[in-house]
Formats: sequence, C-alpha cells, structure tokens
Amino acid sequence: MFGLLNAMDRLSQFLGLSVAHFYLVCAIITAYEVVMRYFFDAPTLWAFELVMVVCAIAWVMSGPYVTMRNSHIAITVLYQYTSGTVRWWLDVFIFVVSIAAMAVLAYSLYGPMADAIQVLERSGTSFNSPEPLLLKTVMFAGAALYALQALANLIRHCIGRDRARVELPE
Repeated sequence: MFGLLNAMDRLSQFLGLSVAHFYLVCAIITAYEVVMRYFFDAPTLWAFELVMVVCAIAWVMSGPYVTMRNSHIAITVLYQYTSGTVRWWLDVFIFVVSIAAMAVLAYSLYGPMADAIQVLERSGTSFNSPEPLLLKTVMFAGAALYALQALANLIRHCIGRDRARVELPE
C-alpha cells in the first residue's frame, strides 16, 4: 500500500515541479508580445490565448503537489486553539471534503472533456487554438489527481503515518 501512496507523491511532486516552469514561459511570451505590440506595432494573434492556457495548466496541475505538501492557504484561527484530538478530526474533515469536492468536479468534467476530445474542440478565435480541448482535459486530470493525492494523505493520516511519505528532493 505504501508503494501506491509513495507513487502518488512522486507523480504529484513531478507534476508540481514541472509546471512551475510554465510561469517563466508565460512571462517570456508576455514580454515578447509587449515588445512586438508597442515597439514594432505588430501584435501577435496567439500570445494571449497561449499565456492563458499555459498559466491555467500550471495552476491546475500544481494542485496535487500543494496537497501532497499540505501547503494550501488555510485559516487557522480555530485550528490553533484546539486540542490534538480535535485537530486530528479537523484534518480528517478537510481531507474528506477535499476528496468529495474534487471527485464531484472530476465527475462533472468528464462529459465535457469527452465531448471536446470527440470533436477536437477549438477556440474559434483568430488563433483557433485547441484551448477548450486542452483545458477540459487538464482540468479533469487535475481534479482526479488532486482527489487521489488527498486520499493518499487521508490514508496516511488515519494510520498514523503522516511522515511515511518519501522525502523527495526539491
């Protein structure tokens, strides 16, 4: 069982660290667009859509990584004033709600994703990118992976092995 949990951690780590570089790509594309538009009066047709898609992919696919590291932004006012047992149950509640929410999201995204794949849906703009196809597919995958990572965290939490996670290099 720990092999599967550690495999999920490794996948989340790989995806999270891989997509982190996407933001640099977006900055470079945006800088290129600014130079082309304002210095050469030759704006691109593709920069805005591409930056939007690349940033969206980075954001969605970083969810499992942030979940693996328990690094989500949290309001801890109630949490810090409770006992260890109450905190343990609050963590279980958070994991269960996260799993349920992401499972519902993945389920609701499956149909639109399948339709987009079937028709090879495109944006319909002048660039006519496959943006809808990519985003629907990535959103489904991201929600499913987030739910699986939260499940892995819940299993570890319930068996008292929160620290059994393989420590992977940054």
